[in-house]
Amino acid sequence: MWNRVDWRESGLLEIMQKERILRLAKFSTVLLTIPILLFAYSVGPDPRHTGAPGDQTCAKAGCHTGTAVNAGGGKVELQLPGGLTYVPGQKQRITVVITDTNATTRNYGFQASARLGSNEANGQAGTFTLVGRDLILCADGRERTTAACPSSAPLEFVSHGDSSNRTGRFEFDWTPPSTDVGPVKIYVAGNAANGNGSNTGDRIYTTSVTLTPSAGGGDRPAITSSGGVVNGASFAAGVVAGSWTTIFGSNLAPALKTWDGLIDTQGNFPTAIDDVRVTIDGLPAYINFVSANQINVQAPALTRTGMVPVVVTTPAGASESVMANVVREAPGLFLFTQSPIRYPAAVRATDGRFIAPAELFPGVTTEPAKPGDIVLLFGTGFGPTTPAVVPGRVFSGAAPLSDAGSLQVRIGGTDVVPSFAGLSGSGLYQFNVTVPNLPDGNHRIEMLLNEQQIQSDVQLAVRR
Repeated sequence: MWNRVDWRESGLLEIMQKERILRLAKFSTVLLTIPILLFAYSVGPDPRHTGAPGDQTCAKAGCHTGTAVNAGGGKVELQLPGGLTYVPGQKQRITVVITDTNATTRNYGFQASARLGSNEANGQAGTFTLVGRDLILCADGRERTTAACPSSAPLEFVSHGDSSNRTGRFEFDWTPPSTDVGPVKIYVAGNAANGNGSNTGDRIYTTSVTLTPSAGGGDRPAITSSGGVVNGASFAAGVVAGSWTTIFGSNLAPALKTWDGLIDTQGNFPTAIDDVRVTIDGLPAYINFVSANQINVQAPALTRTGMVPVVVTTPAGASESVMANVVREAPGLFLFTQSPIRYPAAVRATDGRFIAPAELFPGVTTEPAKPGDIVLLFGTGFGPTTPAVVPGRVFSGAAPLSDAGSLQVRIGGTDVVPSFAGLSGSGLYQFNVTVPNLPDGNHRIEMLLNEQQIQSDVQLAVRR
């Protein structure tokens, strides 16, 4: 967790200090006697429609016609948690994402194949495993129902299984060969169909990636299956686009290290520290801190809510994906201490003094707040701002919460209206509050945003 040591070592405390003032069934030609109609592929094309050597595409075969291949204004992408490498025998989750500018597009489909770099036309590389309602075909056109296709038709093709996909997003697992076979190339063709019941007006996109073998070594990383992906401040379940997220597990990194020296001159955050990487829903996260059991990242600009895969990749390989819930907001305040009392990471606006009981930290000056003080509180996961702030780069300014009117704050049971509530740093939310007329002691801070609460029992130290 981001306890006092990790929080300070990770550099977020420095951000707070510097910016505290305001800061993605096979085709059958259906012939009806009256009338005779030709329907486009609705349950996946026949094998060899990926655009790979020895294959064609539906655009050339005529099963989907419209623009030329890759000329429809959209694209198909492959998202791989291990980047452009594979560890022999180690399964990884691959995501196909199809986007299209055609406003009438309603149905999406795809077909992918993994080929040996030494024999891209006929060399099968590894095996596919289904994740959703798709299907795997062998080169002879039969659906694969066993662990592998027959030796007479070894090529495998993973394809969409029905015509109901409206998102353009598909997932499947791929297990590379158990030994180093050199480069492997994965080909994919994506279809953006207009849903008119015929094979006209559709658009085909293709792409491919070349993966090289990684030696691996050491133990693979593993994300804790329950509670392993949480809010970086409250440690509650839930990932919010652009907010700070903590990942717990084992073998997550070879050593403890921060992003010091890795933010480039344009202010872009790193997506890797010592070849340790994290993807959330297939998108690279921005890494602030890595250690054997914990990684702190800023979530990317996620485009959907609901359960998405999270994967950690190290030189030893990629972890099994763990599903995490992406939500609009999951608010939490950063803390100086978790126990015995939860004191928030707070700063007095007028002089920058840290607000907490005196001598809370050795060598750091802290003092309680006084009634009337303007105190700055810091958190993450509070959701959209206006204007929106792009994650993954340095931000210094003021972007108010889009739902600031729905934010409720109480200190010591007294309602408080923040003079500012929003982003003041990348992923870092700031709240400027005036301390009510309270007696000496610790007083509970309560914050509620759209019925979502921060962690319980956060206490502000007050001394008159």
